[in-house]
Amino acid sequence: MTDQSGGTPTEQKSAAERIEEARQLYETIGETLSVVLDLVKAGDFKDIDLLPKQMSRLTDAIAEARKREADFNDKFGDGLGEGDIDFTALRREIGCRLGRIRRCCRS
Repeated sequence: MTDQSGGTPTEQKSAAERIEEARQLYETIGETLSVVLDLVKAGDFKDIDLLPKQMSRLTDAIAEARKREADFNDKFGDGLGEGDIDFTALRREIGCRLGRIRRCCRS
């Protein structure tokens, strides 16, 4: 993970909004499937004929979320261009060095 950010502030905001939409979509899908499974386990099949239509909508929604995620990754990548600093890796390296110094000084 990196602390680098890509794009203009407007692009970042819309990208963040798309990520939040995708997160909410996955959460909603999980909740919906849980309710459907509970109904089926309880023997409630009165709305079972609606399942194919709902499954189609869920499949379309998942495909759209994956497309948006791919578009985001294509546009912003991992945030590390040539010469960019990976602050997470740098923190880890500094932490390791400090740990070695502490062990050395204690002995």
